[in-house]
Amino acid sequence: MKIALITDSYTATNGVSRTYQQFAQYCQSQNIELDIFTIGKKLTTKKIASVNIFEFPAALPIKYYPDLPPFDLKFAPAGFKQKLLAGNYDIFHLATPGSLGIAARIILAKNTKPKIGVFHTQLDEYAKNLAQKILKKFPDKLQNSLINFSQLSTEQALKWFYSNVNLILAPSLATAEKIKKFNKPVKLFPRGIDTTLFNPQKSKRPKDNKLVALYVGRLSTEKNLDLLAAIWQTRKDYELWLVGDGPDKKELQKKLPTAKFFGQLTGEKLSEVYASADVFIFPSRTDTFGNAVLEAQASGLPCLVTNVGGPQEIIKDKISGFVLKPNAYDFNRGLDLLKIKITRAKMSQQARENCLAKTWPTAFEKLIKIYQTLM
Repeated sequence: MKIALITDSYTATNGVSRTYQQFAQYCQSQNIELDIFTIGKKLTTKKIASVNIFEFPAALPIKYYPDLPPFDLKFAPAGFKQKLLAGNYDIFHLATPGSLGIAARIILAKNTKPKIGVFHTQLDEYAKNLAQKILKKFPDKLQNSLINFSQLSTEQALKWFYSNVNLILAPSLATAEKIKKFNKPVKLFPRGIDTTLFNPQKSKRPKDNKLVALYVGRLSTEKNLDLLAAIWQTRKDYELWLVGDGPDKKELQKKLPTAKFFGQLTGEKLSEVYASADVFIFPSRTDTFGNAVLEAQASGLPCLVTNVGGPQEIIKDKISGFVLKPNAYDFNRGLDLLKIKITRAKMSQQARENCLAKTWPTAFEKLIKIYQTLM
């Protein structure tokens, strides 16, 4: 088969990008033809075995989020339409509803080849959270009206984006339930983890010091990181480490003066930080999956996650971590329980075992079967 993958986020440092980077490596190893169309800084074409990566610069870029690719106000980059239509693809995989994804959606409106859309990100919830932050000084009535409008208009835009695909892939059951309203068939998008890279043996810190709680992810409103600030106002028995970057970094540094901020990390440096911590804390209520939660478990960390969204589905409650209500009281109770060394050790082992069968090749074999079914 020959696959066209359209994603606005391929070179960024986030779970979506890492998933498709892994997919490209899998296609290379299996000699599967894959063409990746993405936003880049300049017009480039790179070929690695059976994979082509086409990067298109944004002509009229709008930077709407600090660590994500810009939105291009021009309908489509020069040459994008011609290359997309001339590729003789068997299937189109629309990964992200950014400017490139929207252009592909319009260009392929009458194309009869199967199309898959992926609901990676709850953009309607992101819009709501961003509006709440921007409009917090407005009168309550006007504020609520504008927040509701931003959320509903984003939801309608998403419904339009996915209206012309044959199938929507969802990262979790919670997300699958949410997008039933789009009236399209839905299947789960399989994910994997590199258990060699993310491994408890990568630790560079003796575990007899003060306990360390780790967060990895974007430092932004939608991740509910004010919960960490509330917890560490009084908590002195755990150090808090944060890996990642984002628009709320400076504000969080003020709220968490004793926390250690590592910035953006990847590869071996990231795996060392995971393995050197004791527990993983992830307060997000908007994540559809949570790659970082899988990476943490592979590194042997018991995880504390909320009972909202996808991360709760990739840990085993009270076995490899705790699924908690998104409030300081419940998260503090979870941290208290994990202070018990034997509890922490058992959960650490279970967390690691929970990931051993979740390999990337196994995940992508399932994805290829989904493609074949549609074809």
